[in-house]
Amino acid sequence: RRVERTGQGVVERWVTMDEFHKEFDSLPFSVKADLFIPAGGRPETIDGSNWKRYLAEDGAPSAPVIVEGANSFITPEARGKLQESGTVILRDASANKCGVISSSYEIIANLLMSEREFLDHKEEYVRDVLAILEKRAGDEAELIFRRRKDSGGKTPYTEISNALSWEINGHYAQLFDFFRARRELALARPFRDAIMAHLPAFVREHPKFRGRVRNLPPKYLAAILAAEIATTIVYRGGFERNLEGDLRSYLGRMFG
Repeated sequence: RRVERTGQGVVERWVTMDEFHKEFDSLPFSVKADLFIPAGGRPETIDGSNWKRYLAEDGAPSAPVIVEGANSFITPEARGKLQESGTVILRDASANKCGVISSSYEIIANLLMSEREFLDHKEEYVRDVLAILEKRAGDEAELIFRRRKDSGGKTPYTEISNALSWEINGHYAQLFDFFRARRELALARPFRDAIMAHLPAFVREHPKFRGRVRNLPPKYLAAILAAEIATTIVYRGGFERNLEGDLRSYLGRMFG
């Protein structure tokens, strides 16, 4: 049903499903806004064939900033074209990252608490998880904007998001394999400290639940360690390796 205000008052009429989708799908191209957050809808709604419709005759975008709350709403080609035209796009890989993170804390809660315990402490646990999500989102955004500034505004935001994902995933894969092979390290300091830093404050502050961490499956301990260390390396830095020095030392031993 379509409701429209006209000079004669409010007019209602039924529309077909095809008419509805045609008009609904045109909204990103026609409605002006300060910020556009696609949080659903058809994947690849904005693509290489229609991205120009997002721009007005003077070249101004219908919304100057897009934060992709829905995966794959904009195709890579359209992202590139829109950014070349001056649109700021924060892509789904960054904007939706907290959704993936929150799922991991659901799993942790299931492993550390009974259903009754979770219901009894749900408010505190969820509060602490939200604090973690806010920090992760802030870390991601700050690093994206800092790298954009360091590039003199030349590197597209979406390329920076891609680079962060590659860096974090690269560190994660290497660390996960390492801790899977050296499972005895997980509960020894300073590795245990990294695990505790990853967990909600509620778990750290309650001895009953903190003590259960040692009973987590080795695979989960390795995953927690890899995730916490990988993100810390990328967001906070300080783990840069001296590749030339390492190579010189290695070659000296092998061929010296």
